[in-house]
Amino acid sequence: MRAKLPLPLSVLPDDLPAWFSHTGPQADLVISTRVRLARNLANRRFTYHAGRSERKQVFDMVASVLERGKEFGAFSVINCASLSPLDRQLLLEERLISPDLLNVEGDRGVAIDNDRHTSIMINEEDHLRLHSIDSGFKAEEVWYRINLLDDLLGHHLPYAYDIRRGFLTSCPTNSGTGLRVSFLLHLPGLALTKTIDPVLLGASQMGISTRGFFGEHSEVMGNLFQLSNQATLGAREEEFLQHTRKIIGEVTAHERSARERILADAGLELSDRVFRAWGILLHAKMLTMAEFLNLSSALRLGIDCGIFSEMTAVQLNRMTLAVMPAHLQRNRNTTLSETSEQCERADMVRAFIGAAAPKKAVRKPRSALSPENNNGRRGADRS
Repeated sequence: MRAKLPLPLSVLPDDLPAWFSHTGPQADLVISTRVRLARNLANRRFTYHAGRSERKQVFDMVASVLERGKEFGAFSVINCASLSPLDRQLLLEERLISPDLLNVEGDRGVAIDNDRHTSIMINEEDHLRLHSIDSGFKAEEVWYRINLLDDLLGHHLPYAYDIRRGFLTSCPTNSGTGLRVSFLLHLPGLALTKTIDPVLLGASQMGISTRGFFGEHSEVMGNLFQLSNQATLGAREEEFLQHTRKIIGEVTAHERSARERILADAGLELSDRVFRAWGILLHAKMLTMAEFLNLSSALRLGIDCGIFSEMTAVQLNRMTLAVMPAHLQRNRNTTLSETSEQCERADMVRAFIGAAAPKKAVRKPRSALSPENNNGRRGADRS
């Protein structure tokens, strides 16, 4: 049974978020770059130790600063307590909040700018989690944007700061700068050549952690890996930024090399893998999200390598977002059981494929009296 959901579900527009637009540098490998800063307010208990009234005070204080300060531009402040579980899941799938904000206890929420480049989580693990995210390999640009916002907020809000420890955070691993630089990478070449483990191990030894699509505690699916710096204390933000960027550059170089080897040594096998995935998506009657991501990974690789032209990377991204559980339920305007969700996902994938497929010219059947056939027959007669 599918129960109707209340209308309208208008938390988010239907266009692709900036981070999934496939417009940034090296977007074929680096899906997105995200920079996050963790901040807390002075003389207030951390979120997990604060009571409901304390959380409300923090939420109201931050919301007031954002709504009244003209220098912040246009931020929409959303209290997650006022949202349905489905709408909170929508925000998670768009990477505007973390899984921590799916469970609401008191006033907790997020402020989102109009183009969805930047969001500020309020009363997550820390009082403030400032995020900026964009498409492609854009470490410096994204850092500049979030650093500017941090400076502006710091003029209005008293940050918890210690001269020796830096910015004080709920988790000690975030203290110091409070900085996390994360890159969402598509690494199918390394997976296919079975070199992904040594590459990620080398990155780990250089201070890089690996997570799944939705960050901490999430699984890796579809060869999508989120790599970020581990250390936040002992150096300046710019130094952590440059170090992380350098390691990610080495990882992407390994991925490009792996793709080149596959194309040179196993091009037919790669093409077979891509079109088998296409065939399953084209005819499947049920699809889990994990199945879809794994199959779409092959399509993404085929698009990037120039051997698959049935759809573009942007169309694939649009389809990927649309079939995520909450987006799927919003688009269908229904609450879905697990089986119904898998069926609806398969239906939507087929609809996307039909809309995305390039229109091919229809060739008229040759007449028996066409010049080609006549010539062929005359040639046969003369023989």
